[in-house]
Amino acid sequence: MAKKSDIPTHHYDEAIHYIKHPDETSHLSLDPQMPFVLAKFELMQDIAQANYPHRHNCYQVLYISEGAGTHTIDFVPYPVAAPTLFFLSKEQVHYWQLSQPLKGYILLIPEEFLGFPSSKVVRTHDFSVFNYVGDSPHLPLDKEHFTMINGLFEAIADEFYRDKDRSISVLRAYLHILLTKLHRLYMIEHPSECSAILSPLVRQFKQLVSEHFTQEHSVQDYAKRIGVSTSHLKDTVKAVTGSAPGTMIREKLILEAKRSLVHSDATVAEIGYSLNFEDASYFGRFFKRETGISPIAFRQQYQQKHPTTAK
Repeated sequence: MAKKSDIPTHHYDEAIHYIKHPDETSHLSLDPQMPFVLAKFELMQDIAQANYPHRHNCYQVLYISEGAGTHTIDFVPYPVAAPTLFFLSKEQVHYWQLSQPLKGYILLIPEEFLGFPSSKVVRTHDFSVFNYVGDSPHLPLDKEHFTMINGLFEAIADEFYRDKDRSISVLRAYLHILLTKLHRLYMIEHPSECSAILSPLVRQFKQLVSEHFTQEHSVQDYAKRIGVSTSHLKDTVKAVTGSAPGTMIREKLILEAKRSLVHSDATVAEIGYSLNFEDASYFGRFFKRETGISPIAFRQQYQQKHPTTAK
């Protein structure tokens, strides 16, 4: 068997090759200035409902109007109970185990549209849901909200699939409205996360960690990037989230290590080096200290429990 050195990545720039017009007769031709890509689950190839662990180099909003099964995101299984939405941040690993095919829409959004990277740090609360999808990446819809969200997706699709007079300005406006509405619904469903989302410093810190955690492991590194004292960053993050910033950095490192351990054939040393641990033995001790189990033992246990997905 060929070595699987890394987790398969689906690239935003390649998405257009899998998207067809609603009449299914031709592939869509997009303006390179398009702020996002919209696709229908039922019109894409099986790549939209892939049953193998993979990741994307963009952000996604998955609106499921029909379908059933399980959606596993970073080791956590979520039941697919339509109508519902899932939010995926860049690089999250996920896969589907479906008993009924999915119908609905997929929004693929490059990070440029959402105002990243953090060196600019110009954000609105409307987009902050993507900073927290690791905690609560799904949003069930009741009848009233289903009607509203479904209508917005239909309006976006109507404009998106217009070939001759498609308006990028209209699409951008629709997407801002959709994300604003989703943010409001998300905060109703997950009120405990409101304070963290409303803290600009915490949002900035979390985004910086997601961008630089493989290279920068210390709280001091992030305080310097933000331009605040280390003590102020520690105190603010702890007060708002209940977690120390150092803990959040380590959790991100452990999550990425687990992804590579179970979804690739990379050695423990290779994984440690990819996360900027110069000493493989130190990485092993770090992993065991944080999880209570060695990297090799974790890989073996996961493969025993999930033989069809951990290869």
